[in-house]
Amino acid sequence: MKISRIGIAMNEIGRAREIIGVLVKFGFNDWVSKNGMGKHLVTKKHLDRISKYSKWERVRMAVEELGPTFIKFGQILADRPDIVPDDLRIELQKLQDKADPMPDDIAIREIETQLRRPIAEVFSAFDRNRLASASIAQTYRACLLNGQEVCVKIQRPGIDKKIKLDVNLMRYFAIRMQKNNPEMEAINLLGIVNEFGKTINKELDFKNEAANVIRFKYNFTGDPDIYVPKVYMELTTEKILIEEFIEGTKVSEIDTLLSIGCDPVELARKGLRLVFEQIFKHGFFHADPHPGNIFIKDKHIVVFLDYGMMGTLRPEHLQFLGQYVLGYLERDAHKITDSLLLLSGKRHFSQFKDLEFQIHDLLAQYNHLSIEEMDFGKILSESVDIIVHYGLKIPSGIYLLVKSLLSIERVAITLYPEIDFANEMKPYASDLIWEQFNPKRIASEVFDSIKEYYQLIRDFPSEINDIIYKVKEGRFKTLIEVKGFDPLVEHIDKSSNRVSIAIVLAALIIGASIISQWEHTRWLGTIVFIFAGILGFLLVIQLFRKSKL
Repeated sequence: MKISRIGIAMNEIGRAREIIGVLVKFGFNDWVSKNGMGKHLVTKKHLDRISKYSKWERVRMAVEELGPTFIKFGQILADRPDIVPDDLRIELQKLQDKADPMPDDIAIREIETQLRRPIAEVFSAFDRNRLASASIAQTYRACLLNGQEVCVKIQRPGIDKKIKLDVNLMRYFAIRMQKNNPEMEAINLLGIVNEFGKTINKELDFKNEAANVIRFKYNFTGDPDIYVPKVYMELTTEKILIEEFIEGTKVSEIDTLLSIGCDPVELARKGLRLVFEQIFKHGFFHADPHPGNIFIKDKHIVVFLDYGMMGTLRPEHLQFLGQYVLGYLERDAHKITDSLLLLSGKRHFSQFKDLEFQIHDLLAQYNHLSIEEMDFGKILSESVDIIVHYGLKIPSGIYLLVKSLLSIERVAITLYPEIDFANEMKPYASDLIWEQFNPKRIASEVFDSIKEYYQLIRDFPSEINDIIYKVKEGRFKTLIEVKGFDPLVEHIDKSSNRVSIAIVLAALIIGASIISQWEHTRWLGTIVFIFAGILGFLLVIQLFRKSKL
């Protein structure tokens, strides 16, 4: 074993002990013992101290203490009703991405390491007091040599190794949990951890975030209502991101916005339009548009910040959303049910009537409210919950979509409480549905189908002639692949080998006996007999071991 691998193994053992210690600290020693990770004692005094918290509160507290990897995983699970019970989701939604600030001198040293030169050679001014601190990175304000003010985002040294170590341990725990809790097999916890590992690895590479900003900026080229910060790719690496510093007001600071002459109603509608265009027009959207990530620049221009978490939508996801919005506005449970089944990939569902009744019952709870008074995001989230309870799978990207819509709806309501969220979305949904039935699009699809059938009809005779020719020539071969028989074939192969060895041994023994009849060859017969005896003994041992397994 290589020394580097030994070091990694020691780190894994140390971190695993730390994780187990936190679990025990918050009263999960029974879970630790059940999952084969050792028994630990907890004093009665400590148990009494944590008994005032519910089980799910203790889970959230344990996740917070375990650090950034587990916090981010918990935040993702908070948006997955198909995996996590509602009570636990409520607790996980309280998780905050916070950490003790990194010492400024360490951060600045890391910035110079990434830039490969002293700060003075890149910046004309650099504020050594951090702007903000999070679990993965810390930000600073600076000014480039050309006078452009920028925001410098630097990754915490070693955080990538720590997160990768935690993800590896999470995979180990997921395997143990599924093995010792068969009822969890349907959740596919290991698959969820692997998906999370890919997501957080992308987030650790700041070049991915820079690429997101550039793509987003391209999508809104020429739109006067939005401003996308410039990214300085020549200074950006996997661990440092340098982008334009934005002077503006947070969308949540209503009093400040009013004092500088902003129109909250206009801003609310503008913010919704920009998010709806991201979703319906581009299929590439900001997945976390909460108030802290939206600034207002020059009184009327909207600026989105933090492009680390972005969502992408496939055409069928957009079709679902369009149909769902129209069904919602018409309070049509049948249309909503159809859209949800389209999303889950189920064209024919045996429990359609039961599902439709559940959606109808959900809408009935809001019969006394007008469409304007209804909470679209909440009802969409509850609709997804219902379909999940029927065991139907929802694409993971849809949860980011729901999260984004919920976030921007809250922002819009904060600015303009009377805004009609669903009606603001209706034109985009209608255009999407109309586009599906656009005569030009239908004609294009029909034409493509005709071309495929024409090629099939054109090539069919020659293909048949080729097959007949090969049959006549005796060169026609059929390959049949039968799966699932590999273990049987292997067993038969091993058994036949043993039978062959036994026959050879029997022949050797018989031959040795015959040779031993003559005195001048008796020594050769003895050698052959001993050799056959040794081989026979080894074969018996092997057969005995096989029967014990």
